[in-house]
Amino acid sequence: MEIKLNVLKTIIASLFLVFLASCNSNTKLEKKNEDPLQGVWKLNAFYTLANADTIVKDYSKVQHKIYLNGHVLWNADTDANDVDWSGYGTYTFKNDTITETLTSTSKSMKSDVNTYVIPIDFYTDSYKQVNTYYRNDTVFKNIEIFTKID
Repeated sequence: MEIKLNVLKTIIASLFLVFLASCNSNTKLEKKNEDPLQGVWKLNAFYTLANADTIVKDYSKVQHKIYLNGHVLWNADTDANDVDWSGYGTYTFKNDTITETLTSTSKSMKSDVNTYVIPIDFYTDSYKQVNTYYRNDTVFKNIEIFTKID
């Protein structure tokens, strides 16, 4: 009788462990599927277009973005004039559009605009974002291509 009770306890404990493991792995899977943008991203290429003509190509620019639980943090190496570029805030991602609302930025980013709506082409481990702005009669587009590194 005691052996049967020990076997029964072992079976129950094993089933409980299997249940816990399956709950944990499902939760991780659901979180991963909820937000494909979540993770650490590295800039691979940067282009600036002026009225559809490429005026800048840069493969050496260093920039990272981290998307985690609705928050975004990004930084870039200082530019040629020793100006820092960074920002922190919240984001949403839907319909191939990232909306970033920055609540803290480097001095170079300070402006009256703190929400950026950025259309992207999203792939499994990379995405391309296009920021469009206008100056006089010229349409500028900054195109940044990011690769997921974690």
